[in-house]
Amino acid sequence: MCKIWLLAGVVLALGACQQRAPDPLAEAARACESAEGQARIAACTTLIETGGLDAPARAAALVRRAEAKRAGEDVTGALRDYEAALRDDEANNAALLGRGEILFASGQLDAAQAMVERAASNDASGKAALLLGRLALMRGDNAGAITHLDRALAQSDDLAEAYAARARAKKATDDRDGARADYADAIRRDGALAEARAGRCWLSLEANENLEQARDDAEAAVLADPRNVEGQICRGILQLRAREPADALSSFAAALAVEPGNPEALFGHGIARMRTGDSAGSQDMNRARRFSEHIGQRYAQLGVNTW
Repeated sequence: MCKIWLLAGVVLALGACQQRAPDPLAEAARACESAEGQARIAACTTLIETGGLDAPARAAALVRRAEAKRAGEDVTGALRDYEAALRDDEANNAALLGRGEILFASGQLDAAQAMVERAASNDASGKAALLLGRLALMRGDNAGAITHLDRALAQSDDLAEAYAARARAKKATDDRDGARADYADAIRRDGALAEARAGRCWLSLEANENLEQARDDAEAAVLADPRNVEGQICRGILQLRAREPADALSSFAAALAVEPGNPEALFGHGIARMRTGDSAGSQDMNRARRFSEHIGQRYAQLGVNTW
């Protein structure tokens, strides 16, 4: 009897151990979906290479790995994963949009448009319409951009980027009140969205109103994204107006590090150099005039004297 009970105990113990034994593929599946960074990349790779997935499931894992690679600034690796996902599942919207976003960011507008249009008919998230709006903006089609962005916000009114992009389009059509309302909606949803903060800074600066808010917006924009040229230039002009030439010099230099030929940044940099005692600042101002002959008038309209 004792032996029987002992044997039963061993069997139960073995069963409990077996129940507790982790399933490597199940663990990889969970991490591929919920982990971040290298942990997600490693888990998704395990799943892709050894998981025996069917084509749609493999495409989904490739998309998740691509997202982690993009977050880690491995854009080339992400693009390859999106392409592989589309070979497995040509209707995978996340892959179409991810690839479209990378192509858009690299300036390949026609290729991006083709990707996004394929995704748009099956996308209810608003992301496809948002990217179509951005593409229209890049091409100077402000009315078309507003139409796409209206659709994006009808699908999801939490898209801060859609409000910011629509604000830019409205400003270009001289609807400044509409632009200000959209920038405010974008900032309420994402206070660190550099595009919205810089855009509202320029609205205020050009109207010569709400300048304290404009300064806050400029600071928030460059804190969120130091490479945001519009934010750096808006801050630099406000610093010139506040008689802070050394700080303005830093702001304009940051803008020029991203866009060396930007005439607004060059002209402001020259003024700041002159005001800090560097007479060679006139060279920057003259270079800016070669890019934009009316840049001096532009600065005067923005409340900055050129001496």
